[in-house]
Order: sequence, then C-alpha cells, then structure tokens
Amino acid sequence: MSFGNWPDEIHKEVDQLKRIANAKKINKKKILEIDKEAQTASIVGSSGEIYSVTLDNCNCVDFAHSKGKPCKHIYRLAMELGLLPEPPALNPEKVKAFADSIPAEIERFTQLYNDGAITSDKYIKIVTALTAKNE
Repeated sequence: MSFGNWPDEIHKEVDQLKRIANAKKINKKKILEIDKEAQTASIVGSSGEIYSVTLDNCNCVDFAHSKGKPCKHIYRLAMELGLLPEPPALNPEKVKAFADSIPAEIERFTQLYNDGAITSDKYIKIVTALTAKNE
C-alpha cells in the first residue's frame, strides 16, 4: 500500500483504518478536481471548506492534529488514483472460526471485568463488538 512518503505499516494502525473507512464514505460529488498527473485533488470537507490534497499533505484540521499521518482526504485521493488496495476479502472459514470462538472470548473478558482488569464501559464495548453482526 505504498504511496506518498508513508511507511506501509502506518496504514494498519486502528486510527488509520478508521480514516480509510471514512475516506470510502466521501461522496464523489465532494471531489471537485483530481489531477492524476500531479496526484492532487480539491475535496470539499464536511464543514464545506475546500481542502487541497496531495498524497503527502492536506490542509484539513485532522491532518494537522494527526501528527502528520494521512487524513481521510489523502486516503480518498489515493483511492481515486488506484494506489490504495481493497481491504482483505472475508474468508468464510475464518468468519466461522471467529464466530465459534466468540463465547470463549466473551467469557475471557467477563473474567477480566470481574477481576477488575477492565472497566464496565470497556467490557460493554468489547462484548457489544463481539456480538455485533459481521459487516
């Protein structure tokens, strides 16, 4: 997943995976201009501001606050340029194996909660995530 000056491992961080998911949600109508040769774009943000985007930089607030990690606009540009591969496809065998392991995982986190290792809020979030339908 190499593009811009970003190390590949950065795109696997949870916060970056969230940004990639949010990049997919950017409506094509919000992309005002793409220069494929220069690898730049102008994208309208949720606030209505127009962001100037390259594969290494964006003038949005998130990019400024993310300690220089790619924002959703950078990821969207990479997608539009065909530089961001699709996420791994679900493997039915792995999905079933994971589903079968959920009761044991819930029991493990229940024990951690009962032992005082995790808060009730964290326990609830984990169990809720584990029991949610696979998207």
